Amino acid sequence: MRHKMKSSKLFSIAIITAIISAVLGALSCDSGGGWAVKIDSDTISIDEFNNYYYAFNKTTYNLKSNEDVDKLAAEVDTLDPRDPRRQYLLKSNFIDHLVAQRLLYNKAVNDSSIDKKELNTTIELAKMQTVATYYLGKKLKDKITVTDAEVEKFYTENRSDFRGVPLNDEFINRIKQQLVFQKSSVASNEYIMELMAESKVNKEGFKNYIQSAGKTESKTEDKGQQEPAAQEQAAP
Repeated sequence: MRHKMKSSKLFSIAIITAIISAVLGALSCDSGGGWAVKIDSDTISIDEFNNYYYAFNKTTYNLKSNEDVDKLAAEVDTLDPRDPRRQYLLKSNFIDHLVAQRLLYNKAVNDSSIDKKELNTTIELAKMQTVATYYLGKKLKDKITVTDAEVEKFYTENRSDFRGVPLNDEFINRIKQQLVFQKSSVASNEYIMELMAESKVNKEGFKNYIQSAGKTESKTEDKGQQEPAAQEQAAP
C-alpha cells in the first residue's frame, strides 16, 4: 500500500514536470520584482519563479492556496527523506528543476535532429492536459473532502499492509492524500461523463476510420495467406 501511495505521487509529479516543460517556452522577460536566474539571454523573474512554484505545488498536492503550500513547506524537514515532496517544496531545489527544464526545452526546440511536428504535437497535448488538470482541480476542489472517520476506517481496513506504522500526523496526511486521489479520480470521471452527456460528441468519423483500417489490415493479411497457397499450387 505504501508503494502504491508513493507511486501515485510520483506519477503526479511526472505529469506536472511534463506540464512545466511545455510552458517554459512562453516565459517573458523580467516582469518586475527582480530576477531569479538568467540563462544566456533568457530571464526568469522572481515573480515568475513564485508563480511556477506555487502553481506546481498546489496542483501536485491538491492545495487551495499559496499559504497552504508555505505551511507544508515549513514542515518539509519532518518528512521522510524518500518523500518526493522534499525535492520540490524546497525553493532552492525547485529553481534548479526550473533551470534544468528550461535548458532541456531550449535544446529540444533548437535541435534540428528533432521532429518538429512530433514535438509540437507533444507540446499541444501537454497544454491540453495542463488546462484540463487545472480546471478539474478548480472545479472539484470544494467537493473533495476527507474526514477523520474515513482516515481511521482506511487505516483499520489496511492495517496489515502498513506493517505496524503508527498513525501519526505525517501518516494521516499521506492517507488523506491517497483518499483525495481516489475520490478525485471518481469525481473527475463522473464530471466528464456529465460533459459528454451535455455535448454533441459524434465519433462516427473515428468509427469509420477504424473499420476502414480494419478492412485494410484484413485484406493485407488475407493476401499474405493466399500467396503461399498460390505458390504451393504452382509448384511442380
